[in-house]
Amino acid sequence: MITVGFTLIGRGSWSGGESYLRNMLSVIASELGGRVQAKLFLTPEQRSTVGASFDHMLAAPAIVDERVIGAGLGKRGLIALAGGSDRAFADLMVAHAVDLVFEVAQWLGNRFPLPVISWIPDFQHRRLPHLFPRRAWWRRELGFRLQTSGNRTIMLSSEDALADCGTFYPASRGKTAVVRFAIDVDPGAVMARTEAARRAHDLPERFFFLPNQFWIHKNHGLVVDSLRHIDRLGALGSVPPIVLTGRTTDPRDPTLFKRLMGLAQTYRVESHFRHLGLIPYDDVVALMGATDCLINPSHFEGWSTTVEEAKSLGAPMLLSDIRLHREQAPDALFFPPDNAEILAQRLLEIGRQPTVVRDSVTVLQGRQQVRRRGYAAALLALFEKTKTAAR
Repeated sequence: MITVGFTLIGRGSWSGGESYLRNMLSVIASELGGRVQAKLFLTPEQRSTVGASFDHMLAAPAIVDERVIGAGLGKRGLIALAGGSDRAFADLMVAHAVDLVFEVAQWLGNRFPLPVISWIPDFQHRRLPHLFPRRAWWRRELGFRLQTSGNRTIMLSSEDALADCGTFYPASRGKTAVVRFAIDVDPGAVMARTEAARRAHDLPERFFFLPNQFWIHKNHGLVVDSLRHIDRLGALGSVPPIVLTGRTTDPRDPTLFKRLMGLAQTYRVESHFRHLGLIPYDDVVALMGATDCLINPSHFEGWSTTVEEAKSLGAPMLLSDIRLHREQAPDALFFPPDNAEILAQRLLEIGRQPTVVRDSVTVLQGRQQVRRRGYAAALLALFEKTKTAAR
């Protein structure tokens, strides 16, 4: 049995981090029982925020302690940098018989007494540096330099990220592992909720779905421009409305959401650019099961959660032509992320065709189980390798 210590990922503006953790803990519980035990460590403040929502995925309730390290370099990270280890957190891990620690957006120190796996979701600040204020860029860069040059295993979510890691941080070579995650959903249960979710949000039978957070790199503006182009052709009625969900705040561009919605009104396409707000995750997945097509126009992704959800539920996909999307969903329909006219053509093509008949629930469940087991096997191999290498 390998015991892995986790801390909370995400919260705040990055809800995807928390979703990633929930999914990983759920897969460990369902697929790796008896071989891996996950222990979640929370600060008292975090416990008051998330409550017991993680406990059903764990063999024992989450452990609450003042010594739990939070995200970011911060004072604790600077102490670890100077002294080589966050001793308080290390003592906590040892006291709870943890074999290895999962580190995300943190720095536990290069002489931390337990093996460490550092998950780096992506290298967006290197690929799109113009989207980061100088201070934010350097904070992220310093953390990655520490992790990739330190004595730890670097876990990445794609071959695309692996290539970036080796290019930007040569010291990481030989210390990396690619673990592609799979969403922990049951297609049968989701498909049974699709009609109720569609009616609850007053959506037509046919709609396109874009459930990305309103961050500048997600490229929502291209969709508005494509709708404007379709309207100029007099063909807006041939395209189902595009339904959007997700957080509306981006610290890098606080006025982005307001500008985009205003632009949709100016172009008189607001009926086809409809934002539902931040709706429950169960509703997001159910709408994925009901949509005619998932749209993801993003300029950059680490390993897209929305694409993984669409794969699980057999939803057709219309994706920006970036390397990650080609790796994750090679059978999707693609468009250049800077060409609104081609996206408009793709939207018209799909809109004018009959609704795609999806595979049966049984087929979807079988494929999803294969993906889940592959994810679990990759996690187990990484945990075993990391623990063995530390002996």
